[in-house]
Amino acid sequence: MTAIKKSSSKSNSLLDIPILNTTTAIALWLAVTTVVPLKLSSSRPNALGIAILGFNNLNILIAFCEIVLGNYITVIQQDFRKFQQQYPGQRRYQAAFAYLLYPLSLRTVLSGRVWSQMWSTYSLWDPSYSNPESFGFFIDVGNGWSAIVPCLLWNVAIVCPQWQWIHSNELDTLVGFVGACSYWQVLYGTIIYLLSFVWNKRYQGNLLAEVLGFVGVSNGIWFVFPLFALYASYQMLLHKDCTRVFLLS
Repeated sequence: MTAIKKSSSKSNSLLDIPILNTTTAIALWLAVTTVVPLKLSSSRPNALGIAILGFNNLNILIAFCEIVLGNYITVIQQDFRKFQQQYPGQRRYQAAFAYLLYPLSLRTVLSGRVWSQMWSTYSLWDPSYSNPESFGFFIDVGNGWSAIVPCLLWNVAIVCPQWQWIHSNELDTLVGFVGACSYWQVLYGTIIYLLSFVWNKRYQGNLLAEVLGFVGVSNGIWFVFPLFALYASYQMLLHKDCTRVFLLS
């Protein structure tokens, strides 16, 4: 038994990466999915294309987390109640930093149980995310299941707009139409969520800096970048040309 434990401990240590935590895992994901395709691509996307590409890759990551939100809601509720006792009152910000610096290994980096803590932590500022009957819960779980394919389609159109099998009026129109539908869904959901947050006064009892940082900034990303993407969708439907929209002139 001792030998087995030692072997297991050694195996786990080999999977540990000292600098790997939630924040660095997100940064690594964005670097690999954004920088690497740009380096490998023969095209040169403009600033609009790069911005949307980066947002799409972040949205894909969060989409997986939103699927976790639906699948692990019972665990999220349990962790939320535990965090309420562990981080009472003005100590809520400590929970956020604890999650952002949560150590990961190659064994746990893909664990839904680990990423579910994103929502139990966020619930300290907005308890609706631990309530499966709330709008916030359903709009995010819905985004998780519906956002990945449109984001991948747009990523291909941004990185490889000149490919013959992509660059046709019909496919350019399809990309523009899918983008208009998908990014409007994201933008509208964000607006309604923020209005719901304010209308129900969920900001009460929280420091202004915490609300702006953990609620405003995080949701603001899903307000600003969909606007860029909707503009690109309009241009694509107007000109039916991905290269004109996404490549440097």
